[in-house]
Amino acid sequence: MREKSPLELTTRNEKNSLLRNIGRFFPLDEDETRLLRRLEKESIDIASGERLWLAGAEINKLYVIQKGWACTYRDNHDGTRQIIEVLLPGDILGLCDFTFEKHFANARMITDGTVYSFSYQHIVDLVHDSPRLAIALFASISRQEVLLTERMLSNIHRSARSRIICFMLEIYTRLQKLGMAGWHHFHFPISQQMLGDILGLTNVHVSRTLIAIEQDNILKKHRTFVEILDKEKLLQEVDFDDAYLSDESVKLQKYLAFRNYKAR
Repeated sequence: MREKSPLELTTRNEKNSLLRNIGRFFPLDEDETRLLRRLEKESIDIASGERLWLAGAEINKLYVIQKGWACTYRDNHDGTRQIIEVLLPGDILGLCDFTFEKHFANARMITDGTVYSFSYQHIVDLVHDSPRLAIALFASISRQEVLLTERMLSNIHRSARSRIICFMLEIYTRLQKLGMAGWHHFHFPISQQMLGDILGLTNVHVSRTLIAIEQDNILKKHRTFVEILDKEKLLQEVDFDDAYLSDESVKLQKYLAFRNYKAR
């Protein structure tokens, strides 16, 4: 059977990406699905590179990414840029800023896409109406925090080669959870410059490292996707532990079932 291309996988699984993302933590019932769909009423098509907000802007709107990729970033005084988060379909953009008055970073689209815009007050209503969804949102925020912590530690302690491979494995794992990654390739619309801005590397260093990785027959970065040449070799290359990307919440699920929480 022919393996679907990265674009086919992405297009096929963009629908209901928020439900798929939040539903990773525990199955959603009809009422919870209805409550989440409240966040998907105002659809906006948005172009690659378009800003969603600037650092310091008052927090009024949050966004669900239905289609495409986005990022948050800070521009430094020396002219360099640090990309903080990479957001995929189903992620809620701005959730980490929710309890603050203003945004701490800029946000823009990496690719063309579609987002759902909603007031931050919708999150308050959702938390009030469903303790289970409140826990799911908390789980999403917690995992994003751990993800950023792991990347920071990787940038401090790992070589450039290990940083690049670990980041690609991270994205690959996240896309797999959304059904958007194949066995031998996955969508990766991140330029070499952006990769450097994420991992704290120069464009030249990223380029040389990617060439070396390809020559070692491990993986190859194309313009909009990554081709895995030898998956076993790729996993052996670095000590990549994907526990920080785990969706396991068995203990929590049992407690929620015991308390029999239902959406209002």
